Amino acid sequence: MTLAFSWTILAFMKVIGGTQIYFHSSDPAVSPWPYQVAAGGRTHDPGSGGIVDRKYHQHTLILTLSGEGWIRVGDREVAAEEACLAWLDTSRTYAHRATPGNHWSYVWIALSGATLDNFFMQLNLRAEPVVDEMADLLPDFEGIIQQLASQHPLMDAHMNTQVAAILAKVFTKRAGTPPLNEVDPVSKVIQQLRKDLSRNWDITAMAVVAGLSQSQLFRRFQAATETSPVSWLRRERMVQAEHLLTVSSENVSAVAQRCGYADPFHFSRDFKRHCGRSPTAFRENARF
Repeated sequence: MTLAFSWTILAFMKVIGGTQIYFHSSDPAVSPWPYQVAAGGRTHDPGSGGIVDRKYHQHTLILTLSGEGWIRVGDREVAAEEACLAWLDTSRTYAHRATPGNHWSYVWIALSGATLDNFFMQLNLRAEPVVDEMADLLPDFEGIIQQLASQHPLMDAHMNTQVAAILAKVFTKRAGTPPLNEVDPVSKVIQQLRKDLSRNWDITAMAVVAGLSQSQLFRRFQAATETSPVSWLRRERMVQAEHLLTVSSENVSAVAQRCGYADPFHFSRDFKRHCGRSPTAFRENARF
């Protein structure tokens, strides 16, 4: 029992540079809980590291512990000082790093859930991603990271309680912020794609969701994400596939179906282009 439990922790924890990362070890498709925490961790950026701009299928919340960093969303940069919360929708163009000469330490979680996109828009977090004076969130962040490290059978229940507490505190802090008058067309498309990655989407269907012509959607999507709608969808599917291949025991064909690929060969070809290895090789490396 002890050996198996220790293996689970080691299998889903990695140290990359100054970042200690804990990954969730279960399949989000079978979870009854509204929020899924894919990963969390602690980072110390000495000010000499590179810019972080990786793309994920989640919202990422960063709570600064000390020092100062900066967050770039689109063409706007915002300082993230001690005790600030930065909320990023990583499906869009963003970047962050320590301010040169500063040692920036922070904790973070990456999560998804049906209501998060609406929450993000209603509190205008896309335009104002940094919330000041949020030191009281630290126990919730640390609790989530500890749950990820433990891989306890009841971890999802505990983490959902802590995510709800974070959302409540952010909502209370930002409740007076004027919301956006409407959801922009690109956000509408992103929300629908995230909800159903397995659907056989094409640009025509996306344009209908956006209420735009195909050429208008392409231009506006490119401006918001620096990629085309089809390329964005393919990348999101590959991120989802990486997670499923790591945490589920489904065969490659089943994972392909869940990621919107009717043809396993087509899926394997796209996955190898994305990751540099086949789905089977990726799964073996991720687990062992």
